[in-house]
Amino acid sequence: MPKVTEEYRAARRDEIADAALRAFRRTGFQATSMADIIAESGLSAGAIYGHYPSKSALVVGVASRIVGARLGDIEALASATPMTPPPGVVRVLVEAIRREVGDPAVLLQLWGEAVTDPDIADLAVGTVDRLAAALRGYVSLWHQRTHGVPPDEADALGTEQVPLLLAAVQGYVIQSTVARDFDGEAYLAAVERYLPR
Repeated sequence: MPKVTEEYRAARRDEIADAALRAFRRTGFQATSMADIIAESGLSAGAIYGHYPSKSALVVGVASRIVGARLGDIEALASATPMTPPPGVVRVLVEAIRREVGDPAVLLQLWGEAVTDPDIADLAVGTVDRLAAALRGYVSLWHQRTHGVPPDEADALGTEQVPLLLAAVQGYVIQSTVARDFDGEAYLAAVERYLPR
């Protein structure tokens, strides 16, 4: 029997994650069952459960992949010259979420699940912590490079400003889901105009 490579396993996990995202977009997180994900993927139940033993584990895997990509986006922005002002990073994150997740309502459903599912709660807390740490580093570096702020002061500014940046991303997710006449472009333009830089 041929040996399965880690690259093959990673590709299969990505295939399953993509199927899960399609199913979540179509019917919502809560209404999507593992049977729906199996049907969407076209794979056997054994193939799915061999990679993800539960829907919660699948969600954690999907979210980890998406967060990892967002951390990569922040690193890429940090290496650019000139750097994007911190409020512009909100646009980059939101556009990437829309591209990868589709309807942000799925994230809002997931946050709701975090209230009762400890695995999802751990995921939500870990996600916020990882993004906050990456953004703090970015904001600090931006202030050092753009305004010549000493590192300690720049770190303090990062700690102070990052909750606003995270709130702007979360606010986009919430308002795009529940506000009837939400204008996403106007929202992002206002973020770029009014948040600290």
